[in-house]
Amino acid sequence: MRKTVSTLLLASSLGAAWALPPQLQLDSLHASLDTLSGNMESTLLGKDDLPLAVSGYMAFRLKNFHYSEESPWATSDRARTSVDAVLNVNVVAMPNSYITLFTNLSFPFDLSGIYSNFLAKHPTNAPGNHDERVLYDHSTDYYTSTINEELNVGVDIRAGVFGAYVTAGGVIWANASPLTMWERETNPRFVWQYELFEDEKTVSTYYKEKAFKPVKEGGRAFWTNRSFGGVFVNVYQLPFDMKAQFLVSQPMDADMATRDGLRMYGGQPGELEMMGGYDLRASVYHGRIAKEKIADNLTIGVNYMGVTYDEASIYEEEFRAQWINNGMSPVLLNTHVASVDVKGNVTSKLFLMADLGVSITDSTVFYQSAYVDGFDATKPSSGYSTAAKKSSVADPKVGFYLKAQSKYVEGWPMTVEAVFFQPGFYSPYSLSNPSRFPGWRKDETYVNAGALRYSPNMAGINFKLEPTFNRGYFDFQYAQHRQIDAGQDVIAFNYRLNGRNMWESSNSWTKHKPLFVADSGNGNDASRYIARAGVQKNAGDGVKMYRQRGGLYGGTWELWESFAAYENGKQASKGDVPKHAKWSSYMAFMGGYDIGHWFGTDRNIMMTAFVALSGVSTSFAPIAVSEKSFDMLMTSFYGQFEPTIAVTPTFHMVGILGLETFRAENAYRLYMVPNVISKPTKEKPTYFYEVGDKVVENKADYYYGKAPINYKDFAIGLGFDWDFSDRVGLHFRYKFMTHSDETVSENNWHSHYIAAETKAWF
Repeated sequence: MRKTVSTLLLASSLGAAWALPPQLQLDSLHASLDTLSGNMESTLLGKDDLPLAVSGYMAFRLKNFHYSEESPWATSDRARTSVDAVLNVNVVAMPNSYITLFTNLSFPFDLSGIYSNFLAKHPTNAPGNHDERVLYDHSTDYYTSTINEELNVGVDIRAGVFGAYVTAGGVIWANASPLTMWERETNPRFVWQYELFEDEKTVSTYYKEKAFKPVKEGGRAFWTNRSFGGVFVNVYQLPFDMKAQFLVSQPMDADMATRDGLRMYGGQPGELEMMGGYDLRASVYHGRIAKEKIADNLTIGVNYMGVTYDEASIYEEEFRAQWINNGMSPVLLNTHVASVDVKGNVTSKLFLMADLGVSITDSTVFYQSAYVDGFDATKPSSGYSTAAKKSSVADPKVGFYLKAQSKYVEGWPMTVEAVFFQPGFYSPYSLSNPSRFPGWRKDETYVNAGALRYSPNMAGINFKLEPTFNRGYFDFQYAQHRQIDAGQDVIAFNYRLNGRNMWESSNSWTKHKPLFVADSGNGNDASRYIARAGVQKNAGDGVKMYRQRGGLYGGTWELWESFAAYENGKQASKGDVPKHAKWSSYMAFMGGYDIGHWFGTDRNIMMTAFVALSGVSTSFAPIAVSEKSFDMLMTSFYGQFEPTIAVTPTFHMVGILGLETFRAENAYRLYMVPNVISKPTKEKPTYFYEVGDKVVENKADYYYGKAPINYKDFAIGLGFDWDFSDRVGLHFRYKFMTHSDETVSENNWHSHYIAAETKAWF
């Protein structure tokens, strides 16, 4: 190449000098020789330069759900087949060794049928019964194109001791410290669940990573990042081993003033919860500066996270009226969190991570004034003015997180996590907020709280023992956590065995922006899940983002249910929720062993089992055995057996056999008037409900009767993963699932689930 370039340059120089006299031609040629080498070198690429690189994958997916026995909430979803595809493209350009430009693009396709996007042509019209089709990710917006996971652009600049990249777009994954920006869930990811976002790897590698040592924390299968949309600056290299990062985001889900903003208070927004534009009325600000290599291995960082709202949004009728109609003054809650964290290896066998944070809530309250022009006493939502504004700053609240991992005992690694979250400590994007939403401050308790997900008003310890041995491993985990102050006995739990498939089969399902109630897409009261009572009696009660009605709620690849543990029907009818400082216990065992050598083969035949007992009680309970002991409010058992077989190096099979139960005595459901005991009178009949041995008068059109929770979920299935070509795989799953509600049989269902995906990497 050098010879070719030299020849071209020489010919060019000779051509320019050819019209001169011979001596002058020679002089011109000699004068240009010094620049030939430089000109030639400028056309060569360095070893670190790459002009343009394109990578990504294509995926084709087929899913089929069929309810052989459906409950009312699945009436509109008896059978559904969907076929979709996606092309993800990552483009990187490197004009030189110091600058890298990159962008991520995604092109999704719904192949289940042709659709015409009516609202794309008539954007001012309200949604109606037109011929729109929902895209493959089931976005609730009416876009002709949408985003899969990442759609952004950025630049990386490197120069000596300085290195930074700036990225902007719909989804930016980032973390900072456990108490400011961090995600946590230690539930293992099994081989059975082939994630849509799995990194490129051979089938053999995929099985060894998940079957021989399931991922519990970290890695792409589950990582500690949160998702944002906006502008993110990561200065990853500074003098003196410093680094910094900054984020500005105006997320769609934090715009509580508009209809879309209110609608998105689903409690569990998805991977794209932060997507949105830059003209909304809520902002997220984040900053971090850290010093690395302290005592060789430690990093100390200072962090800030803030969420603020436009005060004018409180004047919007839809937001303001819901507060006033419930006898409350509208309020906006701005959050500010600061923390100092340290992490690294104290010794070669001891890893430490700690974070000490302080949160402050700056609340802006608008109250009614009869002296404002235009005030109408018949319209409670009128009469608000900026002059009638008052603001207050709550007392600082403290949170603390500690994680220590020890390898001092050879072959027996241990992990201890300890937390203390003072009541009122609130950090919306930290591991202390399981709802993943900045305005969701519900007073409720989670089954598996502390062991799998944290929540405010909590203190406790989580212990893990994770030894490995020849051909296998086992993990043991035990956790005890207690609320510091008494809180409402409202309990939320997620379906771990079948929840993802249940949620996907619902017409309310959205991958990226889950809705408020799982059966809301049915559109009529007859097709509703028969829920255990929550806090509010009626659908319209309470402020939307704080409602706790009970029933099924969608999440990110999850399905949740909540209820209030009332002690009697009178409490349920009034929404008077008992309060206790509750305990959460969790004990789990997971083990796997390769039995291939039993059959004289070098193929891996891995037998994996996982069992867990969880409980929420009003007094200390070392283990959740029965819902009738230790003042238990709820118990749960989860068991899953997963065999995996390496039939060939490129063809592996996986099975699943699982059982999950939930039990709670203090649960009530709503009964309508026709089922109530009636007492005839000359006037309108008076209705009653029973509380123990007493019959209590009730003049409403409904009553609450006891309906203990006794759920049994069952699953059995078979699947395979096959690398039928280099960088191309086929992933297939079939599962038969059942749900049994022994108290409310109308909620029972049986379902078949089939999924197939082909993914090709390039």
